[in-house]
Amino acid sequence: MKFNLFGKKPIHLYENLAPGARIDKLLVEFLSPVLEPAGFTYLKSKRRFKKKGEFFDFHLSWYGRKYNEGNRSVEFDIFINSYSPKYRKWETGYYGLEKNWGNSIDGTRVYYIDGWNQEYYDLGWYDLVKYNNIKLMEKVVENTKGAGFDFFQNYTSLDSAIVKLKEYPIANLEKIVDFYILQDKWKEAYEFFESNKQWHEEEEKSGGSDPNSQYSMNRRIPFELRKEKLKNWLQGV
Repeated sequence: MKFNLFGKKPIHLYENLAPGARIDKLLVEFLSPVLEPAGFTYLKSKRRFKKKGEFFDFHLSWYGRKYNEGNRSVEFDIFINSYSPKYRKWETGYYGLEKNWGNSIDGTRVYYIDGWNQEYYDLGWYDLVKYNNIKLMEKVVENTKGAGFDFFQNYTSLDSAIVKLKEYPIANLEKIVDFYILQDKWKEAYEFFESNKQWHEEEEKSGGSDPNSQYSMNRRIPFELRKEKLKNWLQGV
């Protein structure tokens, strides 16, 4: 059992529940009034709130720490993500892929979400034993209404998504090019590609001959597919 500096036990809610059930109950109880009016649905089996958008889906999910036990360790982390099954379906058909490369577009644990206040968040975990549960959950709610919704706002359209993804243009090159193509903005797609292709060309020279290099396994084919499409467009202009 953890105590604060004054020897007073912090306020605990549902401490009779197992850690996983306790975490779920608190997150659903505190976040449902915020997320459900905004169009999110709670998926119990996934430990996730999900909202389906026109092109992007939004998820807020969580998981408990592996070593949680009783009321001795009840720690959890939260993830904020955007997905687009619609985009991945288009990508698979447009490039003739054998498989979908995954629906994820952007997102991460809240430690890396812009503006997420990390009060009560120690080394990547919220701790229901260490802190007043009401205050901790109120901070989670505040962050969700602020930084969480701000993150989702970045993916209300293809153009807003492009702006956000351009924060990391090399990592997101393929998605950005595709989001331009989806809007028939070929000139913008070509100019962006040309301005950001140097990293790929350098990786091709240094590790492209090795089929087991990270570049060959993960980035070469996506890059070459976009390169070919843009070349065909340029020749037809």
